[in-house]
Amino acid sequence: MILKILSALSVTIIGGVIGAAQADKLSESRKNCTEIGEMIHHTVFSIEYRGDDVYAICRRLKNDSDLRRLTFLQNLPEEYVCGQDFREMWDRAVILQKNLGEEEREILFRCGGIIGKSDAGGQIAMLGELQEKIRKIEEQRIDMAAKKGRLYRSAGLLFGIMAGIIVI
Repeated sequence: MILKILSALSVTIIGGVIGAAQADKLSESRKNCTEIGEMIHHTVFSIEYRGDDVYAICRRLKNDSDLRRLTFLQNLPEEYVCGQDFREMWDRAVILQKNLGEEEREILFRCGGIIGKSDAGGQIAMLGELQEKIRKIEEQRIDMAAKKGRLYRSAGLLFGIMAGIIVI
């Protein structure tokens, strides 16, 4: 009997942990949006006030401790290498980061296609549009985390309790 109760308790705890993990994924996607917005802001600053080229921007972004969630930055080139296309390298680096949603990934692809492609004013205007889009996505992620986070935690715990009752 004690073994059944311990098994039921274990299953309940596992259900709660699974629900909490799903809720944390929602929170992580919001944090990724925040950092992408910061990355775009830093890029605009580098273009507008420093006149940096794409490789100087990459060096600055790589060294920015506020962008540690954006691991793709570590795979970006820091200097020009003959025969390598910067945009292909950017896209490849974005693909390597696994914890991004489709909308966030699309924003990053577009960002890589913008920087260094036109004059500073054009880049700043297009990056401003991306900043607005990522801000809207972040608001959606915040709403989703508030609504579904509680649901995931409750459902995980409830399913764990139901499985625990079945075990008993």
